[in-house]
Amino acid sequence: MQIPVYMLIILVSNQEIINIMARQKGLIKLDGTIGGITFYKTQDGYLAREKGGVDGDRIANDPNFQRTRENGAEFGRAGKAGKLLRNSLRVLMQNASDRRMVGRLTAKMVKVIQADVTNTRGQRKVIDGEAEILTGFEFNINGKLGNTIYAPFTSAIDSFLKTRPILQWNAKSSAFCKR
Repeated sequence: MQIPVYMLIILVSNQEIINIMARQKGLIKLDGTIGGITFYKTQDGYLAREKGGVDGDRIANDPNFQRTRENGAEFGRAGKAGKLLRNSLRVLMQNASDRRMVGRLTAKMVKVIQADVTNTRGQRKVIDGEAEILTGFEFNINGKLGNTIYAPFTSAIDSFLKTRPILQWNAKSSAFCKR
């Protein structure tokens, strides 16, 4: 048996394929599904993976997946909160974010939700969590705000709404942006 060059496959001693995800290599870049293996393109390049996982109906109804449903509900709330924040700052950060900003912001929002001690797991919310965890979040990891603006600035979170970031700087500063 010859293994194609464009797939990285791990074989165990009894010749079973246990690969879940692989990076495509070679001249031919595939997109789509062939024989139960899905080929797709991401910002990291061309990847391949084998279909797997549990049936969605089982996750939705089986008592053994209660924790999975709770985590999914909180992750969904974190994603929505991140989108709300991004949309509120869209004009300011239109060209200022990096490719992985959405994932990094969602991860921070999950931590904010996990800090909620008021609600039970699965019902925790961003508004009841610790919004201060977002302090210092960089929308562009490659162009940090502190390296872009010379003027001294402070950031704060409105303690009433907990969702509106405030950025203040001294407008009288002569060196506003780095050149």
